Amino acid sequence: MLIDALQNLPSYKREPLQARIVMTVIIMSDCIYLWYLVKCARKYKLTKDWRFFFPFIAALFAFANNFNDIVSFIISEGSDCKIFLLIFKVTALLNWTPISWLQTIRLMTFTKVFYSKRTFIIITVINVTLSLGYSICYYLNWGNFTEKVIGVETDRFMFCSPAQKPIEGHDSSFYTTLVMYFDLADSIFSFSVLVYTTYMALDNIKHLKFHHAKIKRMEEEGLIQLIVLTIGKISLYPIMIYLVKKQLTIGDIVWDTLSIIVIICAFRLVNVKYKRINVPDNDDDFI
Repeated sequence: MLIDALQNLPSYKREPLQARIVMTVIIMSDCIYLWYLVKCARKYKLTKDWRFFFPFIAALFAFANNFNDIVSFIISEGSDCKIFLLIFKVTALLNWTPISWLQTIRLMTFTKVFYSKRTFIIITVINVTLSLGYSICYYLNWGNFTEKVIGVETDRFMFCSPAQKPIEGHDSSFYTTLVMYFDLADSIFSFSVLVYTTYMALDNIKHLKFHHAKIKRMEEEGLIQLIVLTIGKISLYPIMIYLVKKQLTIGDIVWDTLSIIVIICAFRLVNVKYKRINVPDNDDDFI
């Protein structure tokens, strides 16, 4: 297995190799963040829909966070990494939580159409509780970051990295793991609700033409985007949890991969209602 092969390398080879892989992915993903940052800004200008601020803010902070890594990679040799940490913490404030709450809002919108008021309230309370737990853990994790000088271990390829401070009575990755578990639980719950709702809605319809109408209605509520978003999280979080436990820095690759999926799905989740509206030919919505 690739991960086992990486772990079996001596540290003087493993850390520089991981640093090179991670920096390559950071640069590539930053280009995607910039692309969606521009797309969200243009879409808001066209539609004046405030919900585009969710993917816009997430893309902006993700782009700035990765750009900080790139600048540090270029000019931080000999630095104590204090400025790197400050910029990292500022740019990590809102690159994940806005999408979590967009997912919550869209699930509420979707379930409100198909359930009684009582059932809708129960689903909403569970969903909001899980999202709130995720947000609290996210900011506990955010507040526990410190700087780490990594020039020696990466053979002077990278120089600064965030790291978690020791937590009394727990492993230093305790808050990070809690963040992933809460978001994973939230995604599993959301996915279960979406699948059951789809089955229930279509199972009760006898005529084919009404099946088509119902599917169109669910599509307009962002069903496909929500399902892809939750599947992405359910698939990738176990990998990240495993890599965190193994203390491998290539886990950052999976974070960036999930971040890209989340931002793309969030953009499409907001944009789905505008697919039926004529837009200029240069809108590039196929990406």
